[in-house]
Amino acid sequence: MIDELYNGVKDRAGRARALAVTLGSAIGRISKYIPNKIDQENLYVNVVVDPNTYYSFDYLGRIGILLGTVDIRTLQFILLQVVGYERSDITSSLFNSNDLTPKMMEDEDPGTLIGNVILKCEMLTRLDPLTKGEALPADIIPEPQSPVIIPYPEMIERAMSINRGRLKFGFLEVSNSEAKVGIPPEELNFHALVIGTTGAGKTSFIKDVIASLLKTVDDEQIVVFDATGDYYHSFLPPDFSSETVRRGLEDFQKLNGPLEGVEENVIFPVTVQWVRRNLTERNEEEITKTYFDLYVRPLLEHIKKRGIETEIQISGRTISLETKGWKSKINVNPFYLSFKENVKIIHKLNPYFSEQASHFLKIMTSEIKDVINLEEFIETINEERFEKLQVHKSTRENILRGLYLLRETGLFDIRVPRTSLNDILSSSKFIVIDLYNQELDDFSQKILTYYFLDRIFSLRERKMRSGETNNRLLMVIDEAHRFFPSARGGEEDNNYVRRVAGKISTLMRLGRRRRIGFLFSTHNPNDLSDIIVQLANTKFVFRVSLEISENLGLTKTDAKILSWERNGVAYMISPWLRQGKLKIRIPVPPPLGHYDLSRT
Repeated sequence: MIDELYNGVKDRAGRARALAVTLGSAIGRISKYIPNKIDQENLYVNVVVDPNTYYSFDYLGRIGILLGTVDIRTLQFILLQVVGYERSDITSSLFNSNDLTPKMMEDEDPGTLIGNVILKCEMLTRLDPLTKGEALPADIIPEPQSPVIIPYPEMIERAMSINRGRLKFGFLEVSNSEAKVGIPPEELNFHALVIGTTGAGKTSFIKDVIASLLKTVDDEQIVVFDATGDYYHSFLPPDFSSETVRRGLEDFQKLNGPLEGVEENVIFPVTVQWVRRNLTERNEEEITKTYFDLYVRPLLEHIKKRGIETEIQISGRTISLETKGWKSKINVNPFYLSFKENVKIIHKLNPYFSEQASHFLKIMTSEIKDVINLEEFIETINEERFEKLQVHKSTRENILRGLYLLRETGLFDIRVPRTSLNDILSSSKFIVIDLYNQELDDFSQKILTYYFLDRIFSLRERKMRSGETNNRLLMVIDEAHRFFPSARGGEEDNNYVRRVAGKISTLMRLGRRRRIGFLFSTHNPNDLSDIIVQLANTKFVFRVSLEISENLGLTKTDAKILSWERNGVAYMISPWLRQGKLKIRIPVPPPLGHYDLSRT
């Protein structure tokens, strides 16, 4: 019986070694001299690594790296994470230093460093490497002498369940792994929030997400509200002359394959003042050429200095661009607000209207006949009408002030050609609403953001009810605190906060069933509406203050390390993750045009 058991164990040991080398690179074994324990409080084992291996891998010696073992008894693969080391000079085993008076100067002998290293490892998950079963908690103790490996990325992805879909975020931030992190695109329907200080990688991350969706997902539509000037030029080529950019492109290609161009639709709100200042003929091609000269040409001059020559063609509303390794185009869609088309929603167009003002304004707009523009409508609002409806003085002032503000935006009833929002949404995969280049004031940007959110949601609702669409929609709002701020003082500010909080809450809650997801970005979640923080299912935390990181669920140690991290490293915090959080590294810079003339 002993011989049978011995031969059985020997056979399993051989099978474990053979299996291990197919899953990774062998580096050591589970210790046979130091007891390994598993109980209700401990899931730790000790790994022995020989000195030659220890000196061969730079990342050995760091905590947090991932290893794996194939258990001799069960032939299960167990994922391990290094949480500590025991390393000493070999001469330390010859005497007890507490019992001897140490020498003034100890002898130097590099040869005594050639000794084994002990790695203390936490067991994370286990799985059967020969089947496609899911990973389970590591609740078994591996046999001493079980082979230990540096797992291939695919094994780490499977053991941690971190590469679950076509949308790729980046790589697991562990020094000995290129494991990919990805989710099914439909999980964006549960919304995400990106947090980090300036320059930490928020915008690069968002552009990576956009590029990944454009490259790998056919049924996803993307709408970006660009109030920062970081997205309207996404159709431009990456800066191929930069070594940093080339590394970012290589990382993106590992995740998604090469991206060699995009088609972008820009919605460009025009104002009366802009038209008077820049246009003469006011036709479609003149608007496109003017947009190109004012906002695109300076960037092309910049990248020309970097050695990137481009060929440009302008026809109608389309700007086509081609250079080596990149071919793209942008369709420029001028936009303005028509009072006649929007008369029924004027009462909710300005989020600074109080509830009473909005109520009475709705009554007034329902009564008017043959009023064709905002100017005429304001003229019909007189004292007699207010008296008839018994409108309080403060409400009257709120109505008039709100209408005057709408008029002063210059966004209404401009005589230039435009494409309907419905047509753009029906035919475009990647849409950027350019709120930046027009140099719109803060109020105008808020009006347009509020308007587009309302119209996009209403149009999509109607189409989904009629069965005309089944694709997903991702709405990206960078610097979200500008449009959806936390509560603050002042009656009109509070009106705005309440109105906007109610609107975004409705959109986020109902959007999940309508396949609408939001991706928000901000520096500090304390500046953002609580509703967004609560309803954003997944959070990406880049370099930020310790207090913010800890409030979002990171430990003090993780928060401190993150505060010193390089650009492009973040924690992904999500209920979709078994471990709750994951440290990732994103491709930086992104594979889309990403230029900042302020740095030149």
